[in-house]
Amino acid sequence: MINILNYKKWSKLLSNESDYGNYLDDKRNVLFSQFCVIATLAALIQGAYDLIDGFPLVMTIDIVLAIILFLGYYLNEKRKHIFAKVLVFTTMSLMLFSFAAVVPKGVGIYLLFYPLVAFSFLALDFKNRRYSYSITFLSLLLNAILVITEYQPYGEINLQPSDPTISFAINLIISILLLGVGIDFMLKINNTAENKLIENQKHTEKLANEINEKNLSLEKTNKELDQFVYSTSHDLRAPLASILGLINLTELEKDKITPEVLGYLEMMKDRVNNLDDFIQDIIDYSRNSRIDIALSEIDISELIEEIILNNRFLENAKKVEIIPVIEVNKKLNLDKTRVFRALNNLVSNAIKYNDLSKEKPTVKIGARVNSDILTLEVSDTGRGIRDDIKGKIFEMFFRGTDIADGSGLGLYIAKEMVEKMDGTLAFVSEPGKGTVFTIKLPLKS
Repeated sequence: MINILNYKKWSKLLSNESDYGNYLDDKRNVLFSQFCVIATLAALIQGAYDLIDGFPLVMTIDIVLAIILFLGYYLNEKRKHIFAKVLVFTTMSLMLFSFAAVVPKGVGIYLLFYPLVAFSFLALDFKNRRYSYSITFLSLLLNAILVITEYQPYGEINLQPSDPTISFAINLIISILLLGVGIDFMLKINNTAENKLIENQKHTEKLANEINEKNLSLEKTNKELDQFVYSTSHDLRAPLASILGLINLTELEKDKITPEVLGYLEMMKDRVNNLDDFIQDIIDYSRNSRIDIALSEIDISELIEEIILNNRFLENAKKVEIIPVIEVNKKLNLDKTRVFRALNNLVSNAIKYNDLSKEKPTVKIGARVNSDILTLEVSDTGRGIRDDIKGKIFEMFFRGTDIADGSGLGLYIAKEMVEKMDGTLAFVSEPGKGTVFTIKLPLKS
């Protein structure tokens, strides 16, 4: 037995349920097609009954209504949805009014207004609800006219059917059938929505579990990698220290070594020191990602003095004047290790890449506190940073000049450490004049 409420029996408009938005719109359109087909059949049945009852004029109106309903069905299937719906609902309202005006109230024509109004809301979506409200208002207005005129707005016209009870029964059955289709539509829509929500929830939970598992695996891998890098870096420094010690011992025997060999030893020492600096950068990077913030009271003046001493053996250190400008006279609560490493990287770069051709190469290290913000500045009289590379200098392994012999990690690590402390690292540079790096750190109690 064919299920009369099965959407696929009525229309070819229904789309794939996976696209729920279009699927819902298509279901409304199929519902309207159902409405048109049922109403067309009802109009034809009523026309046949009116012809048998001796009202050929009324039968003609029934046939016209059936044609309009079928036209609405055709336009709807051709995807002229809004036009078809407004045409059918408006025409039906006016024709039901005309029927109710020429037959006794007991025939029950007014019953058909209920499914008409209901379907105007079911068949039109929310953004087109103005049409539904207009049709509802029109139906209420026409019913009000019928009530006020005692169902005789055209005067004393009363086409009495042979058996009003049969007509009333037909109209009642049609109304119930149409309302049943509408209720079935709502139930199916709700069921589809519930199933879709349950399906989406299960899918979301599955994705969340997969993401959580991947995050745990990634976190474990990162920890193992950090530990490997940290341990390996420490293990590499020991043989480097031994090599450096052997070089220093060899240099003590200057009278037994030719100047050429001494030059080779100096080159070896330079390479070992560069490699040691690179390993230290890796250790700093690994430590910054693994270790939480450790606050302690520090004296900024002492910290800056320690940084100056730490860089005193750099190649250009004796040719560059280092000027500390400290405007802080109290101890501050900071992560000493991170502040030291970040500021030390900036100072060592300022010394290494200063412009020694200038009359007085200098590096200024400033410190001041304002509104619970510590500002550290490192300015130099170097060559400056070209505009085309300013956006890259904080990238990992980026080296801004051909003469740079570092790892390209210094500024990257400095920025990472500063941001780990909820601070910022920025710079202003003018080619040929120099660069100013500024660290801003919030002071925490």
